[in-house]
Amino acid sequence: MKHADNLPMYITIAAFAIAAVLAAGCASGPATHVYTPVPTAQPVAAAGAAGPGAATLPYGVTVTVPADWSRQDVMTSDIRDYGRRAVRIATFSSPVTIPGDAKSVNTLSVDIDENPGADFEAYFNQATLALQDYYKTRLDSHSIVKSSTLTVSGTKAYQLDFQTEVVKGYYIFTKTDKGMYILAFRGENKPTAVRALQGRTEEIVKSVTIAP
Repeated sequence: MKHADNLPMYITIAAFAIAAVLAAGCASGPATHVYTPVPTAQPVAAAGAAGPGAATLPYGVTVTVPADWSRQDVMTSDIRDYGRRAVRIATFSSPVTIPGDAKSVNTLSVDIDENPGADFEAYFNQATLALQDYYKTRLDSHSIVKSSTLTVSGTKAYQLDFQTEVVKGYYIFTKTDKGMYILAFRGENKPTAVRALQGRTEEIVKSVTIAP
Protein backbone atom coordinates (compact mmCIF):
# COMPACT_ATOMS: atom_id res chain seq x y z
CA MET A 1 0.00 0.00 0.00
CA LYS A 2 1.26 3.50 -0.76
CA HIS A 3 1.20 5.96 2.10
CA ALA A 4 1.29 9.70 2.45
CA ASP A 5 5.10 9.99 2.62
CA ASN A 6 5.73 8.21 -0.70
CA LEU A 7 2.62 8.86 -2.78
CA PRO A 8 3.55 9.87 -6.34
CA MET A 9 0.97 12.59 -6.62
CA TYR A 10 -1.55 14.48 -4.52
CA ILE A 11 -4.32 16.68 -5.74
CA THR A 12 -5.86 19.35 -3.61
CA ILE A 13 -9.50 19.47 -2.64
CA ALA A 14 -9.94 22.24 -5.22
CA ALA A 15 -9.48 19.58 -7.87
CA PHE A 16 -11.82 17.16 -6.11
CA ALA A 17 -14.77 18.38 -8.21
CA ILE A 18 -13.48 16.32 -11.16
CA ALA A 19 -14.02 13.08 -9.21
CA ALA A 20 -16.92 12.23 -11.52
CA VAL A 21 -14.40 11.31 -14.21
CA LEU A 22 -12.31 9.12 -11.95
CA ALA A 23 -13.75 5.97 -13.52
CA ALA A 24 -11.37 6.28 -16.46
CA GLY A 25 -8.50 7.10 -14.13
CA CYS A 26 -9.32 4.20 -11.86
CA ALA A 27 -9.28 1.82 -14.77
CA SER A 28 -6.05 2.94 -16.42
CA GLY A 29 -4.11 5.46 -14.33
CA PRO A 30 -3.05 4.04 -10.97
CA ALA A 31 -0.68 1.14 -10.65
CA THR A 32 -2.27 -2.07 -9.38
CA HIS A 33 -1.07 -3.55 -6.10
CA VAL A 34 -1.86 -7.14 -5.23
CA TYR A 35 -2.41 -7.89 -1.56
CA THR A 36 -2.22 -11.64 -1.00
CA PRO A 37 -4.29 -12.81 1.97
CA VAL A 38 -2.15 -14.16 4.81
CA PRO A 39 -3.57 -17.38 6.28
CA THR A 40 -3.36 -17.77 10.03
CA ALA A 41 -3.89 -20.64 12.42
CA GLN A 42 -3.94 -18.40 15.48
CA PRO A 43 -7.00 -18.28 17.73
CA VAL A 44 -9.79 -15.84 16.96
CA ALA A 45 -9.85 -12.72 19.09
CA ALA A 46 -12.93 -12.51 21.28
CA ALA A 47 -15.45 -9.77 20.58
CA GLY A 48 -14.54 -6.59 22.40
CA ALA A 49 -11.18 -7.94 23.57
CA ALA A 50 -7.64 -7.44 22.37
CA GLY A 51 -5.78 -10.54 21.36
CA PRO A 52 -3.68 -12.16 18.65
CA GLY A 53 -5.08 -13.94 15.65
CA ALA A 54 -7.74 -13.52 13.04
CA ALA A 55 -11.11 -11.99 13.84
CA THR A 56 -13.92 -13.82 12.07
CA LEU A 57 -16.77 -11.40 11.33
CA PRO A 58 -20.28 -11.76 9.89
CA TYR A 59 -20.70 -11.56 6.10
CA GLY A 60 -17.73 -13.86 5.55
CA VAL A 61 -14.96 -11.44 6.56
CA THR A 62 -11.79 -12.48 8.36
CA VAL A 63 -9.18 -9.90 9.31
CA THR A 64 -6.09 -9.92 11.50
CA VAL A 65 -5.37 -6.79 13.53
CA PRO A 66 -2.56 -6.04 16.00
CA ALA A 67 -2.89 -7.81 19.35
CA ASP A 68 -3.31 -4.53 21.25
CA TRP A 69 -6.25 -3.32 19.13
CA SER A 70 -9.74 -3.74 20.59
CA ARG A 71 -12.80 -4.96 18.70
CA GLN A 72 -16.40 -3.79 18.91
CA ASP A 73 -19.13 -5.67 17.05
CA VAL A 74 -21.64 -3.13 15.76
CA MET A 75 -24.09 -4.59 13.20
CA THR A 76 -26.07 -1.36 12.73
CA SER A 77 -27.21 0.20 9.46
CA ASP A 78 -26.80 3.92 8.86
CA ILE A 79 -25.78 6.51 6.26
CA ARG A 80 -22.00 6.56 6.36
CA ASP A 81 -19.55 9.37 5.59
CA TYR A 82 -19.13 8.00 2.04
CA GLY A 83 -22.80 8.72 1.39
CA ARG A 84 -24.29 5.22 1.41
CA ARG A 85 -26.44 3.27 3.83
CA ALA A 86 -24.33 0.37 5.01
CA VAL A 87 -24.12 -2.10 7.86
CA ARG A 88 -21.15 -1.44 10.13
CA ILE A 89 -20.02 -4.97 10.88
CA ALA A 90 -17.29 -4.12 13.37
CA THR A 91 -14.86 -1.44 14.48
CA PHE A 92 -11.28 -2.00 15.64
CA SER A 93 -9.39 0.62 17.67
CA SER A 94 -5.72 1.02 18.49
CA PRO A 95 -4.37 2.27 21.80
CA VAL A 96 -3.54 5.98 21.85
CA THR A 97 -0.54 6.67 19.64
CA ILE A 98 0.40 9.90 21.42
CA PRO A 99 0.56 9.70 25.23
CA GLY A 100 -2.01 11.98 26.81
CA ASP A 101 -3.88 12.57 23.52
CA ALA A 102 -7.17 10.67 23.68
CA LYS A 103 -7.93 11.59 20.05
CA SER A 104 -4.82 9.83 18.74
CA VAL A 105 -6.58 6.47 18.44
CA ASN A 106 -6.46 4.90 14.97
CA THR A 107 -9.52 2.95 13.87
CA LEU A 108 -10.63 0.46 11.24
CA SER A 109 -14.31 0.08 10.46
CA VAL A 110 -15.57 -2.81 8.33
CA ASP A 111 -18.86 -2.10 6.51
CA ILE A 112 -21.02 -3.79 3.90
CA ASP A 113 -23.50 -2.17 1.53
CA GLU A 114 -25.74 -5.01 0.41
CA ASN A 115 -27.33 -3.00 -2.43
CA PRO A 116 -24.45 -1.26 -4.21
CA GLY A 117 -25.77 -1.49 -7.76
CA ALA A 118 -23.96 -2.96 -10.73
CA ASP A 119 -21.50 -0.14 -11.57
CA PHE A 120 -18.46 -0.33 -9.29
CA GLU A 121 -16.75 2.70 -10.80
CA ALA A 122 -19.85 4.89 -10.43
CA TYR A 123 -20.19 3.77 -6.82
CA PHE A 124 -16.59 4.69 -6.08
CA ASN A 125 -16.92 8.08 -7.76
CA GLN A 126 -20.06 8.89 -5.78
CA ALA A 127 -18.39 7.78 -2.55
CA THR A 128 -15.42 10.00 -3.37
CA LEU A 129 -17.68 13.03 -3.80
CA ALA A 130 -19.57 12.22 -0.62
CA LEU A 131 -16.37 11.98 1.41
CA GLN A 132 -15.24 15.29 -0.03
CA ASP A 133 -18.48 16.91 1.02
CA TYR A 134 -18.53 15.30 4.46
CA TYR A 135 -15.03 16.25 5.48
CA LYS A 136 -15.02 19.65 3.80
CA THR A 137 -18.18 20.75 5.58
CA ARG A 138 -17.36 19.23 8.96
CA LEU A 139 -13.63 19.80 9.23
CA ASP A 140 -11.83 21.99 6.71
CA SER A 141 -11.23 22.55 3.01
CA HIS A 142 -7.56 21.55 2.89
CA SER A 143 -8.00 17.91 1.94
CA ILE A 144 -5.54 16.06 -0.26
CA VAL A 145 -6.82 13.06 -2.16
CA LYS A 146 -5.43 10.22 -4.24
CA SER A 147 -7.11 7.14 -5.70
CA SER A 148 -5.51 3.84 -6.69
CA THR A 149 -6.43 0.26 -7.53
CA LEU A 150 -5.49 -2.89 -5.69
CA THR A 151 -6.66 -6.44 -5.05
CA VAL A 152 -8.13 -7.54 -1.73
CA SER A 153 -8.75 -11.24 -1.09
CA GLY A 154 -8.35 -11.87 -4.81
CA THR A 155 -10.95 -9.27 -5.74
CA LYS A 156 -10.57 -5.91 -7.49
CA ALA A 157 -10.64 -2.94 -5.12
CA TYR A 158 -10.32 0.82 -5.20
CA GLN A 159 -8.53 2.82 -2.52
CA LEU A 160 -9.08 6.47 -1.63
CA ASP A 161 -6.42 8.23 0.46
CA PHE A 162 -7.21 11.64 1.90
CA GLN A 163 -6.22 13.98 4.66
CA THR A 164 -7.44 17.20 6.18
CA GLU A 165 -5.89 19.31 8.90
CA VAL A 166 -7.64 17.05 11.41
CA VAL A 167 -7.97 13.53 10.00
CA LYS A 168 -6.04 11.08 7.83
CA GLY A 169 -8.00 8.38 6.05
CA TYR A 170 -7.56 5.33 3.81
CA TYR A 171 -10.83 3.92 2.42
CA ILE A 172 -10.87 0.67 0.47
CA PHE A 173 -13.89 -0.49 -1.56
CA THR A 174 -14.22 -4.01 -2.90
CA LYS A 175 -17.29 -5.67 -4.43
CA THR A 176 -18.45 -9.29 -4.29
CA ASP A 177 -21.76 -11.03 -4.93
CA LYS A 178 -22.71 -10.23 -1.31
CA GLY A 179 -22.29 -6.48 -1.73
CA MET A 180 -19.76 -3.67 -1.43
CA TYR A 181 -17.29 -4.07 1.41
CA ILE A 182 -15.72 -0.90 2.78
CA LEU A 183 -12.59 -0.94 4.95
CA ALA A 184 -12.14 2.53 6.42
CA PHE A 185 -8.93 3.40 8.27
CA ARG A 186 -8.98 6.74 10.10
CA GLY A 187 -6.63 8.52 12.45
CA GLU A 188 -5.63 11.89 13.77
CA ASN A 189 -3.53 13.85 11.27
CA LYS A 190 -0.48 14.26 13.48
CA PRO A 191 2.90 12.80 12.45
CA THR A 192 3.10 10.19 15.20
CA ALA A 193 -0.47 8.99 14.67
CA VAL A 194 -0.09 8.96 10.88
CA ARG A 195 3.12 6.90 11.06
CA ALA A 196 1.40 4.42 13.37
CA LEU A 197 -1.57 4.12 11.00
CA GLN A 198 0.64 3.76 7.93
CA GLY A 199 2.65 1.08 9.68
CA ARG A 200 -0.46 -1.05 10.19
CA THR A 201 -2.73 -0.61 7.18
CA GLU A 202 -0.81 -2.73 4.67
CA GLU A 203 -0.41 -5.73 6.95
CA ILE A 204 -4.08 -5.56 7.96
CA VAL A 205 -5.26 -5.33 4.34
CA LYS A 206 -3.02 -8.26 3.40
CA SER A 207 -4.74 -10.35 6.06
CA VAL A 208 -8.30 -9.74 4.83
CA THR A 209 -10.23 -12.64 3.38
CA ILE A 210 -13.82 -12.47 2.18
CA ALA A 211 -15.63 -15.76 1.72
CA PRO A 212 -17.30 -16.12 -1.71
